[in-house]
Amino acid sequence: MNTLDLISRRFNTLAKLAEKQDAIVLTDLRKEFRTDLQNFIVGETLGMKNGKLVIGKTLYKQWLRKIKIKGFDYDIKFQ
Repeated sequence: MNTLDLISRRFNTLAKLAEKQDAIVLTDLRKEFRTDLQNFIVGETLGMKNGKLVIGKTLYKQWLRKIKIKGFDYDIKFQ
């Protein structure tokens, strides 16, 4: 698979996650994106659902907007 196609699919998956759920479980994200999201949500109020850390839809969408405008805070290795 072409690397650009792979990157595009992964970004689409991030966007679709926000559309499908009210709260996003941190483990729903691929590992390569988690560090950036965790850095973004530091100091924010989060919740728990079924014993798992969840991020509210609004906060998650703010993170998506941030990566669209500014990019990631870390180098992402797509494999």
